[in-house]
Amino acid sequence: MKTIGVFIPHPRVSAWCFAQRHKELLARLLPDTDVIVCKNKEDFEKILPSIQIALIWYFKQEWFAKSKQLEWLVTPAAGRDFLRTEPPEGVAVHNCHFHGQIMAETVAGMILAHCRCIIKAYDLQAQAGWPQAKLEPGLVQLRGAGVTILGFGAIGQWIARLLKPFGVRITGVKRSMIPLPRFLDAGDSIVTVNELDKILPQTDHLVLAMPGDTGTDNMIDARRMNLLPQHAAVYNVGRGNAIDEDALCSALKKGSLAAAFLDVFKQEPLASESPLRKCPNCYLMPHVSALAPNYLDLFVEEVAREYRGRYI
Repeated sequence: MKTIGVFIPHPRVSAWCFAQRHKELLARLLPDTDVIVCKNKEDFEKILPSIQIALIWYFKQEWFAKSKQLEWLVTPAAGRDFLRTEPPEGVAVHNCHFHGQIMAETVAGMILAHCRCIIKAYDLQAQAGWPQAKLEPGLVQLRGAGVTILGFGAIGQWIARLLKPFGVRITGVKRSMIPLPRFLDAGDSIVTVNELDKILPQTDHLVLAMPGDTGTDNMIDARRMNLLPQHAAVYNVGRGNAIDEDALCSALKKGSLAAAFLDVFKQEPLASESPLRKCPNCYLMPHVSALAPNYLDLFVEEVAREYRGRYI
């Protein structure tokens, strides 16, 4: 029988805290395991010598010395930059992939809010009058638009899967080529990053879903923003390092980009004095695009699937 040690607290967000119901779900899905949930770091350190599997947000490097039986580290985080450890030989690390089905709904909401001027209408509702003429220039259909998804991994493909029924043209951008997924059609395409500059002028909605690893810093810089059409909007739910934030502010102020919807930033929490907070047509979320009440339920289900593939 494998022993699973769980240390997944969060100081602010209850949906990111491992609760009793998550323990019960894990026990039902993996009845041949012993699950120990720790509420604090001290209790977790005490059980380290006896566990084979650790479910954690973070794992200190020095904890490996105490973890003589440890085989598998699993974090709910998608980004590999979140768990900054060097595991010893024999210890595998798994970053989860369930986030895309939640994040795709956030991106769809952002794009629809932009196309149908929902946010602008809200901004105008306190004014007297009937602002149809003010909204008219921005009211466009999503159907027929070109959506470029930069970062076409598990999250990017979830976004494409949810958007495709709206009748959009999907271009997925990856470091290396993959076959066209079955939920796309002949009008869609997969390209490598080397072709990004050719795709941007045909892009109405640029969605960034990239990890924060090497090679992605300022990938969308001033030069590439200038390749986008003036009516284009940018959406970032990956990592904040991918966008030159100063260049983005400049483009929005000049009107050379229509809008930006950002969930992630180079520095988090976003500084109160950040120019992004006052930038026109820039809409900010505090890194919550994957937040939902069932966040850790989906995590537990993925842990169970991966466990069966690994141990059964």
